[in-house]
Amino acid sequence: MLKIKESYLNIFTQTLYWFLFLTTLALISSRVFPHSDALITLKYIGFSLPRYWFIFFCLLLTTQWKRLSTFKKYSLPFIIATSFYYLDFQLNIITKTLNTKDFPSYTLVSANLGEGVELERLEYIIRLYNPDTFVFQESQNLSGFKTFKNYPFKDCKGHLCFISKHEFKMVNFLGNSMFDGYGNWAAFYEVNINNIKVNIANVHLPTVRRAFSNFHNFDAVHSNRVIAAGILNQWASLKENVIIAGDFNMTVTDNLYQRNFTNYQNAITDYGIGFNNTFDYIYRGFSIPGVRVDHILFSGDYNIEKASVLVNLGGDHRPVLSKFTIDNGEE
Repeated sequence: MLKIKESYLNIFTQTLYWFLFLTTLALISSRVFPHSDALITLKYIGFSLPRYWFIFFCLLLTTQWKRLSTFKKYSLPFIIATSFYYLDFQLNIITKTLNTKDFPSYTLVSANLGEGVELERLEYIIRLYNPDTFVFQESQNLSGFKTFKNYPFKDCKGHLCFISKHEFKMVNFLGNSMFDGYGNWAAFYEVNINNIKVNIANVHLPTVRRAFSNFHNFDAVHSNRVIAAGILNQWASLKENVIIAGDFNMTVTDNLYQRNFTNYQNAITDYGIGFNNTFDYIYRGFSIPGVRVDHILFSGDYNIEKASVLVNLGGDHRPVLSKFTIDNGEE
């Protein structure tokens, strides 16, 4: 009986190890070969799952340490490190560049309001952080809300809202009609910050979830995401002093993110600490920590002073905040 038990434990341990090892290779391949869509279906499945499962299985494997070969023991720390990468754990302990020229700071908050918003929480964020600008996705027209009485400049169309204390110019927008949807998935603005024209995009890229509601749509959904990310990257490459903020519907480990957005500063990736998921999985009243799909990206000479994920406003997404300055070159 004992030998049978030992045999089953050995089989379980070896199976679990190779499963985690192959999963690690798939995750690393997204970073090393971002233009390859190999195993894309499995990666989308991995995207749709709460990510703590990986580190849980890693910890479970460590309990069977004595059953691992020398190679497997040496490779296990690499697998565990990858689990933290998959979990999107930030450990930024390097001191940030100081604002030695005393430029005025600018605070931007991005939030998806798809599941609703509690105005008391929103008002609390305004009192606590005094943001200069909000960019909202999946929002109704918020122009008339008394909450924004100190924000005179507003643009709310196609479920995207840009609300600011500073005057801006609405340049263009892109509609979801190109993806057989409704509303807008991107809106582009020009704002003057510290005497510099800054180009800001408020975005809500196509979601992965449509692929799982009807698997026959998988190729179309993936194609739409490739097109949207490519358009956004192309727009940013033609502009200076770019900020892209919103719900990207992709994590930093996603092929499309690695393919299009690694050249930009990511406020949370580069300056956050710990686990900073922005989307929670909610099922029958239970909330499970999910993934970070909401980002604020910067190109140009920005100094990020603060970056954090805030408490949710009543829905399944958490807002992202970034406080920054931009150098206008003046002495």
